[in-house]
Amino acid sequence: MSHAATTPVPSARAMPRAQEAVGSRRRAAGRRLAYGLGLLPASAGVMMAVAVSGPAGGVDAARRHLACGGFPTALREDRVRGARVMVHGLLGVVFGLLFWWLTWMALLATARGPFYGFVVPGPYDGAWGGPNLVGAWAAHGWAWVGVLVVVALVWWGLAALHVLLTEAVLTDSGLGVRRRWWVVPASGVVVLGAVLLVVGWAQQI
Repeated sequence: MSHAATTPVPSARAMPRAQEAVGSRRRAAGRRLAYGLGLLPASAGVMMAVAVSGPAGGVDAARRHLACGGFPTALREDRVRGARVMVHGLLGVVFGLLFWWLTWMALLATARGPFYGFVVPGPYDGAWGGPNLVGAWAAHGWAWVGVLVVVALVWWGLAALHVLLTEAVLTDSGLGVRRRWWVVPASGVVVLGAVLLVVGWAQQI
């Protein structure tokens, strides 16, 4: 029996399905990225909408941002008090600042990773992987990969937590959405950590 006869050939249906799965993952990653980067202005827009149009406008603004991120939502514009919508917008601003801080960390790691030799002049005696440029470049390149992995995981987790927070704060209990008790405390911990991070960062500067 010939080798050609025994080699499995991908079916015509399997390849389009695999390509569709890859495209779906890319679209999901792009939506998570856009969701995080757009959360700061969207949350500010939620608070502004409450001031202009009342709670219904704020909830509608939050619902549209969820839809842009690809998250299904059961939010209703006429079921939530204005104070809860304002608190949600304020927490969203803090979350949004964290997303922009993560973006800055990723950009800084990129500048000091694959572009290390261009942005950091020698000598490299005290640098990671030194004392020569090749070793320092390789060490910072691996550190860059690690930073991007951590940033991506934290980004994904923060986006998921904010979606759960939105459901917990802005969804009426009569809509049948199951609320998780730990969402609001976990969001409080994130906000407290963000404040401590900013304070520590300012002291370093």
